[in-house]
Amino acid sequence: MSEVSVFIAFTAGLLSFLSPCVLPIIPGYISYISGVGAQEAKSGDAFSKKAFIASFLFVLGFSLVFTLMGATATGVGSLFREYQDHVAKVGGGLVVFFGLHFAGAFLRPNFLKELIGVASFLLALYMFQFLSQKLLFELMGILLIVAFLYLFGLHELLYRQMRKEVRGSVSGFGAFLVGMLFAFGWSPCIGPVLGSILLYASQQETAVQGASLLFAYSMGLGIPFLLAGGLLSAFLGFVRSFGKFFGVVEFVGGVLLVLLGIMLTTGKLAELSLILGG
Repeated sequence: MSEVSVFIAFTAGLLSFLSPCVLPIIPGYISYISGVGAQEAKSGDAFSKKAFIASFLFVLGFSLVFTLMGATATGVGSLFREYQDHVAKVGGGLVVFFGLHFAGAFLRPNFLKELIGVASFLLALYMFQFLSQKLLFELMGILLIVAFLYLFGLHELLYRQMRKEVRGSVSGFGAFLVGMLFAFGWSPCIGPVLGSILLYASQQETAVQGASLLFAYSMGLGIPFLLAGGLLSAFLGFVRSFGKFFGVVEFVGGVLLVLLGIMLTTGKLAELSLILGG
């Protein structure tokens, strides 16, 4: 496993944190696990020790679960090693679907027409010999998987997940347990990105490599969470000012996932990892 794989996983975690349906509720999570409210944060010290400790336990909880998920995903992937190429192609299609969801493409009223338009363009490229038959079939396979999942309403299920909220208050070891539940429950918007990284982890050769990918994902999500907990007052201002960039985060994150899915399906990601790792 090369540095590019770790970087992809870390970036995915960071994008999960910055996503428009996660970032705004981070103060709510921190308040929930630490008992520190927004008014208390604004009137207190610049660094909140109580919120930082609670955030650390929360991050520790979900990092443990995510890392174990990565090790398990690799074990499951090894069971299908004989069919690795097929698993990678189907998994790449799923990652592309998650990327389109993250970018908000499914909210477009003419999405299916646009999908058919893309398919027609690919066919035209093939007929003019700009695409090989193998590449055409791989890309058309991705489009068919996306269309299948869209027509059966998976995107609607994912959007319903985005409406969840966290309310309440816990303390101490409870923050660690909430972090574990957060990982198992896949907080709003994390499901598609995390699922993509898990699919990628399933293609690794060892459990350690899979666990390393999900640990890197956890750090991408967890490090900014720790900073937000310790600097809660400043973070509240950051959330308000960062709101205007949510559209950019959605688009960039979606495009990166789509590219990851295409590279998984076509085998280019493995080639890139070998080049950069060697």
